[in-house]
Amino acid sequence: MFNAPPIMVVEQDGTNAGFMVELLETMAEKEGWNIEWVNLNWPEVIPKTLNHELDLIPFIAYSEDRAQYLDYNEEGILTGWGQVYVHKDALVPQNIIALSGKKIAVIKNEVYGIKLKNLCDLFIIECDFVEFQTYKQALGAIESKEVAAAVTSNLVSYSHDNPYIKQTPIVFEPRKVLFATAKNTNADLLATIDRYTKLWRFDGSSPYYQLKDKYLKGIIAEESAFPAWLVYTLLIVIGLLFVAALVALLLKKQVKKQTQDLEDQSDKIRQIINLVPHMIFATNTNGKLILANRYAADFFGIPMSEIEGCSQKDLIDHHPNSKNIFEDESLLLRRDAHAIQKEIEIYNVDGSKVTLNISKVPFITRFSRTPSVVTVGVDITDSKEYERQIQHMAQHDSLTELPNRLLLNDRIHQSLALTKRYGHSGAVLFIDLDYFKTINDSLGHMAGDTLLQKVAERLQTIVREGDTVSRLGGDEFIVQLNQLSGDPKKAERVACKIAEKINFTLAQEYNVSGNKLFSTASIGIVIYPRDAENEEAIIQRADTAMYYAKSMGRNRYAVFKKAMEKAVVRKHVLEKELRKALAESRFIIRYQPQITQDGNKFIGAEALLRWSHPTEGIISPAEFIPIAEENHLIIPIGEWVLKQVCYQIKHWLEQHGYSPFITVNLSVVQIRNSDLVSYIKKLLDQTKIPPQLLELEVTETVLLHEARVSIDILNELKKLGVKLSIDDFGTGYSSLTYLKKLPLDKLKIDRSFVKDVPGDPDSETIIRTVIGMSLDMGLEVIAEGVETKEQLDYLIKEHCSLFQGFYFDPPISLEQLEEKYFANLHKSVTSNPKVVHLENYSKRTNKK
Repeated sequence: MFNAPPIMVVEQDGTNAGFMVELLETMAEKEGWNIEWVNLNWPEVIPKTLNHELDLIPFIAYSEDRAQYLDYNEEGILTGWGQVYVHKDALVPQNIIALSGKKIAVIKNEVYGIKLKNLCDLFIIECDFVEFQTYKQALGAIESKEVAAAVTSNLVSYSHDNPYIKQTPIVFEPRKVLFATAKNTNADLLATIDRYTKLWRFDGSSPYYQLKDKYLKGIIAEESAFPAWLVYTLLIVIGLLFVAALVALLLKKQVKKQTQDLEDQSDKIRQIINLVPHMIFATNTNGKLILANRYAADFFGIPMSEIEGCSQKDLIDHHPNSKNIFEDESLLLRRDAHAIQKEIEIYNVDGSKVTLNISKVPFITRFSRTPSVVTVGVDITDSKEYERQIQHMAQHDSLTELPNRLLLNDRIHQSLALTKRYGHSGAVLFIDLDYFKTINDSLGHMAGDTLLQKVAERLQTIVREGDTVSRLGGDEFIVQLNQLSGDPKKAERVACKIAEKINFTLAQEYNVSGNKLFSTASIGIVIYPRDAENEEAIIQRADTAMYYAKSMGRNRYAVFKKAMEKAVVRKHVLEKELRKALAESRFIIRYQPQITQDGNKFIGAEALLRWSHPTEGIISPAEFIPIAEENHLIIPIGEWVLKQVCYQIKHWLEQHGYSPFITVNLSVVQIRNSDLVSYIKKLLDQTKIPPQLLELEVTETVLLHEARVSIDILNELKKLGVKLSIDDFGTGYSSLTYLKKLPLDKLKIDRSFVKDVPGDPDSETIIRTVIGMSLDMGLEVIAEGVETKEQLDYLIKEHCSLFQGFYFDPPISLEQLEEKYFANLHKSVTSNPKVVHLENYSKRTNKK
């Protein structure tokens, strides 16, 4: 409800009246509706409707811009137009050009004010537009001479009973007065209003006409008195007289010869015109056809022998859909007329829709006062279809048919404009599939493409109508969400819920060419315009948030924060320095002992990589390993670690006659690398060490995502004689059936379960189950992260045989390891099968 007399009136006592108020309340009484009127100023109405604080706008004009986010009823209640008003003592402007340089009052976000601004821009007229919240304020500004003029609907202006204003002849933009609701809400309400409108407008005794007489009688009288302009043009036909005079003159000279020449020329011209594969015809000033080729005859469905001499009316009667071909011809019936060119869509006589490029050229003889008109119609249907296809290809991804970055940027740009105008927020979700390259490499690009298509289908089922799902390329997708909320925090909560749903939906099983695949996603979220105010910054920051989510463990989402940009810069710096560290051998290895339960015997150690930075000191592998994996630097780094470990074992055997086994962690990138097996075989051949002293450890996550490749690689490694263990077991949801397929020797219980025992029933159940399952399968079990005596006692009680953790030692240097453990290890050489004796080593290497 906003004060717009006589359509809607807010009385001084707070009651509501007016044409639309009583009309709607009459409908409400018949339908049993309960109406609650909310008194507002016009600029507040649309934003509150979009935020679902209002169910119905009862007095609004239609515009294409608004139709993007509002639904309208179909039947117009009234018709209004834009009307310019000035002070009663002012000189009345006759057109909008006279408004140049003036201050003009407009109602904020009202259609007629926006339209007048557009007209002024079109005619390059500079006006100073002043926005007001209410009609009374705008018209009052004329009275106080604060502005020179005001523009608003003709239906509301005079009824403010302001004697200081008067109409001008400047009117424009007639529009139906309609009802509107927020998009996709209250469709039944609009349909009911249309039903009453249709019923009452054909009944002179209906409430519609009673209220019209009550409130709009004066305005209707003014409308009937509104001036109209008619334009009449007198047409004279003299073109053919020149031809007749010419023929008469020629007859006097050489009748037979000239007649024959003219006929020959006429035949040649007609043959040439008929050979042109376009519609060509000419009409004289009376609208009669004086020339037509066979393409024109075929288009109108009239035989060639009958088409010349037909009038425009004859052609339209025979082919009613051809009426728009003859539009604008009256503009060419002047001696100073210029050619007209336009594109039209039309149906031919077969009912097929075609697109024609119509060119109309005035043809004037020196004896005619008004021109004839030559029309050429070129069928560009195929060209337009190719153009549409090219446009679609330019804006859509060829694999998934989703919008590409070009179209996405355009939609974000439009959404940003609406968010700034109406104060609501949108969001962009940057989605990157986890381990997608693994699927591509292991199953081939066809399987990868099929997975991307299935991901696109799933994403489209999640978003709302009006939102956008696009593919940037590779395994990167963008979801753009419109009109989430006026409150950025609420918008963020909605975006996060959708991100959660995307994570859950994409993590479900895929069936691709008979293979059961799993693919999770990392998602970065940006709320705009809060986090960014242009398309490039929005996508860039969403990308930054996505990388942050990936660095936190994948299969999750992260909302952009300023600090994340620092993390990206840090990542690029480390990437550059990591290459330098590899060239300068700035990596070191620390060893964490692995202990048995019987007498706390030291039997082996896990080799843990560290980066010794020249200025920052020791950098954690948790920070640099993901960077190394992403850039495939992990391959040369991993080879360096394997080489150091093998030669260290060789040294211990030669120096002490025995060596503990050493465990080396394998990265997902190394598993993918087909040279891993051959490189380890080469190292074993070079060092001549017993292969069982080298233990290779892979994570359960790697095995899950590298299913096909990992089994083949592990089987090849097992043939070399090395030992294999699985790390982080219990965190990736491996099935027992899958575990049985792997050639494993040892299973490591993840520290996340060890830290909560004893005392946590869930962790105790998992540990008990894992140990029991491992023993049944003949696997050794080692628990990592043992930090307390209570944890050790509990694990021993549950028959865990091997341990690793700070309770015994943190990762220590090679010197510390030898100093603390080698003396004790030497005493148990003969009794511990895990230690290789020098005699066995000598036999294998043929050395004494």
